[in-house]
Amino acid sequence: MSLSTALNAAVSGLKANQSAVDLAARNIANATTEGYTRKVVGQSNALAGGEGIGVSVRAAVREVDNYLFGQLQRSSGVNAKLEVRSEFLTRVDQMFGTPDSETSIASYVTRLGTAFQDLATTPESTVTREATLAAAEELTVELNRLSDEIQQMRRETERRLEDAVSQANGALAKIHDLNLKISANQAGSVADLQDERDMAVRELASLMDIRTVEREGGRISVFSNGGNLLLDTQPAKLSFDEHPTLNASSFYNSDPALRGVGTVTLQVGGSAPIDLLRDGTIREGKIAGLADMRDKTLVEAQSQLDEIAHNLAKSMSETTVTSAAVAGPPAGFDVDIAALQNGDSINLTYTETPGGTQRQVTIVRVDDATALPLANTVTPNANDTVVGVAWGGSAATFATNLDAALAAASINIDTSNPAGTTLRIVDDGVGATTDVDAVTATVTATGLVDSGTALPLFVDGANAQAAYTNFQDGARQKVGFASRISLNANVRADPSSLVVYSTSPATDAGDPARPTELLERLTGRSREFDPATGIGGTGQPFAGGVDEFARRVVSFQANEVVLANRALDSQKVVQLGLEEKVQGTTGVSIDDEMAQLLLLQNAYAANARVMSAVQEMMSLLGNILR
Repeated sequence: MSLSTALNAAVSGLKANQSAVDLAARNIANATTEGYTRKVVGQSNALAGGEGIGVSVRAAVREVDNYLFGQLQRSSGVNAKLEVRSEFLTRVDQMFGTPDSETSIASYVTRLGTAFQDLATTPESTVTREATLAAAEELTVELNRLSDEIQQMRRETERRLEDAVSQANGALAKIHDLNLKISANQAGSVADLQDERDMAVRELASLMDIRTVEREGGRISVFSNGGNLLLDTQPAKLSFDEHPTLNASSFYNSDPALRGVGTVTLQVGGSAPIDLLRDGTIREGKIAGLADMRDKTLVEAQSQLDEIAHNLAKSMSETTVTSAAVAGPPAGFDVDIAALQNGDSINLTYTETPGGTQRQVTIVRVDDATALPLANTVTPNANDTVVGVAWGGSAATFATNLDAALAAASINIDTSNPAGTTLRIVDDGVGATTDVDAVTATVTATGLVDSGTALPLFVDGANAQAAYTNFQDGARQKVGFASRISLNANVRADPSSLVVYSTSPATDAGDPARPTELLERLTGRSREFDPATGIGGTGQPFAGGVDEFARRVVSFQANEVVLANRALDSQKVVQLGLEEKVQGTTGVSIDDEMAQLLLLQNAYAANARVMSAVQEMMSLLGNILR
C-alpha cells in the first residue's frame, strides 16, 4: 500500500468517525423525543480495483422492529376506543347517581312512593297532597333533565366524530406527503422521514383500525382492517355528514333515507361512497368508540330512562276491562273496546287442540296502518305474539281487520253480534282446533274520576298533555318519552283527584283507596321491563316494581363504568408494556451512545495518528530525496 493510499484510508476513517459522532450526538439529543428511533451509520469496505482503499459511509438507517411497531399500532386503536367508553360511561354514571345517593333517579322514584304512603295515611291532608304532587313533578323534571343530557352527549359524539374524521384525513394526507419525500430521497437518508411517517400512521391507527403494506421506493399503502384502500398513490377521502340536531328519535340506519345521524363514508376516486359504519369496517379507535357511544351505549341509557317514564305513566293509568263469557258454539268472550285508544291492547289466551299448547296474543290498536306489522318486542313478554291491528276509523272496521289478522290462528271475530263497541272473540266452532281461554283489554284512563282507582298522573307533555298509551304509529311514543313526561296539568289543578276517584257514589275526602292503589302500582305490583334496556334477557325479562327497576338502572350504570375502567386499566398495562418494548428495541439508550462515543473517540484518535505517521514518513522521504 502506498503512503497516499494509507493517507486516503485514514481520511475516510476520520470522515466515517465524524459521521458516526454526529449521529451519536443527534441520538443523544433526541433521546426523549416522541417517535424518534435510534439511527446508526452503515459502513462498508471501500474498494478500487478489487483492493481496499478505506471505508465507505452509507446513509443512516433506523433500528426498528416492525412487528412490535405493528402491535403498538393496533394497541393504540384499542386503547383510544376504551378511553372514549370510560369517559362517557363515567359521565353517565355521575348523572344517574349512586344507588344510595339522594340525587339518583332511583331516589326520586322512592320519594314518590313515600309520598303515596304518607297520602294513604292522611288522604284528607291538603299539605300531603301538595307534597305528593311536588314529588311527582320533581321526578318528571329529573327524567327530562337526564334525557336532555344524554342527547347532549350524543350530539357531542356527533361533533367529535366530525373532528376525528377530519383528523384522519389530515393523517392520510401527511402519510402521502411523506411517502413522496421518502421515494424522492432514496439515495440519501430517509430515516427521519420514516420516523415522522410512523407517527402519522400511529395517529391514524388511534382513530381507526388500519394495516400498512410496504411498496417499492419506500412507500407504504394503508388499508382499513376490512380491506378498503385508504392510501396508495393518492389518499382516499373520508367524509362525515354531521347531524347537529339529532334527538332521541335519531338512530343509525344503513338506509340513508332513514338514518338520523351522521356516518363515515370513504370515497376512492370516482367510485360510489362506502359507508364504513354500515359494514363494520371501523371496529377500533376513537371513531369506533364515538360511534358506539352514540348508537349503542347512550341509546341504551336513553332507553332505560324511557322505560322508567313509560312504566311510571302506564302503571298509574292502566285499567283492565274484563270480558263476559259466551257459551257458544262457537264459544268465546265479549269485551267492550269503547275505551281502547291508539296503543292500547287486547290480551288473548287460547289453547290449540289437540296437543293442549297454550298461546298468548297481544293485540295492539294502531291508527296508522303503515306502521304494521309490529314486532314482538313491542311488549317485553317473551311468550306472547304481538299483532298490530289498524283501527280503520271505527270499532266495526277494527273488528273486521282483527278477524283477518287472527285467521291463521283459527280465532274468529263475530263482526255482526253483538253490535256497538263490544268485540266478540270466539273459537272456530264445532270440532274447534282452538279454545279461547281468556280475553281482557288493557286501556289507558284519561279522566280523573270514574275510571276506578287508576289515575293518569303522568302525560306526554310535549304533545299537548296527550295521554300516554305507548302508540306505535310513526315516531313511537315511548322513544324519548323521558324527555317529554310531565305531571298531568288537570291533576296539578285539582290535587283532590289524588284521593277522589268516583262521583257516584262520591269518594270520601279521607278515603285511602286511590293513594294506596297508586303506591301498590308503583312499588308492589310486578311488571316486566323491556330487555332492550340491557337489563334482563329476551327470554327472561326483568320483573319487579318501577322502583326496583329504577334502582337496577342505577346499579347497572355503576357496574358498567367499573367494567369499562377495568378494561381500560388492563389495556393500559398492555400499551405500556408494548411502548417499553418498542423503546427498548428502537429507542435511544444514552449509556449505549456514550459508550459508542468512547469507541469513536479512540478510532478517531487512531485515524489521526495514522495521518500523522504518514505525514512524518512523507516528510522524511522528501528530505532523503532532496
